[in-house]
Amino acid sequence: MNDMHSQDSESRTLRTVWGLTTPPSRGPRAKYDVSDVAAAAVSLADADGLAGVVLSAVAAELQLSTTALYRYVDSKETLVELMVDAALGPAPTPDVADWRAGVEVWVRALWMRYREHPWIAEVPLAGMPRHPQRLGWMEVLLRELDRGPIGDPMHTALLLDAVTRSFALLARPVSRRDAPPPWLLEVAAARHPRLARELQRDWTNIEDELTTAIRTVLLGSERTPQAKRIDGPESQAPS
Repeated sequence: MNDMHSQDSESRTLRTVWGLTTPPSRGPRAKYDVSDVAAAAVSLADADGLAGVVLSAVAAELQLSTTALYRYVDSKETLVELMVDAALGPAPTPDVADWRAGVEVWVRALWMRYREHPWIAEVPLAGMPRHPQRLGWMEVLLRELDRGPIGDPMHTALLLDAVTRSFALLARPVSRRDAPPPWLLEVAAARHPRLARELQRDWTNIEDELTTAIRTVLLGSERTPQAKRIDGPESQAPS
């Protein structure tokens, strides 16, 4: 019974985010809505990271009891989904003639969201996103890729999204506690000399490295006259 109640609550929250519910016509009006709850949680995460986001702290931020907060969200997992969508906000609308420039506008905008809210990159990915803003970002990216000679826009979009996320994690400041000890770097360099050469490069400007990586992905994704889709009719041997 509790599982069914939780599923109903989660479904109601999701439908509310998509604008598919209407406020009840009777009874007292709720003091907040799910966007207020998400905004309060985002504020906590920006200040203290994801670890600082617990339902009791969010409730206190809104001057609610923890029990009252369950009127809006049924679990921390649901809350984190709402937070990511709220922190991302609307997708950019590239207005450039060149499709590559449009993709780079998209990447830079996502990069800035990660810089403003570093905790977003720490949220584990599990399955297809369910909230409107996240899906809206993918829609915009696919439209930009459709303007270019990309063999498989969806695969390329997923790569671009993952690469941007990975570089955002690289750009996060490392605390003294998390920094590797000097001896570990020496041992790793001795055992993995090829990797060590890469690590000796100047990595201070992660954003420039991201730009290079994105252009590499796009170059490898472009369909050339010699390229063939491995699952397309061109790849089949003639009879």
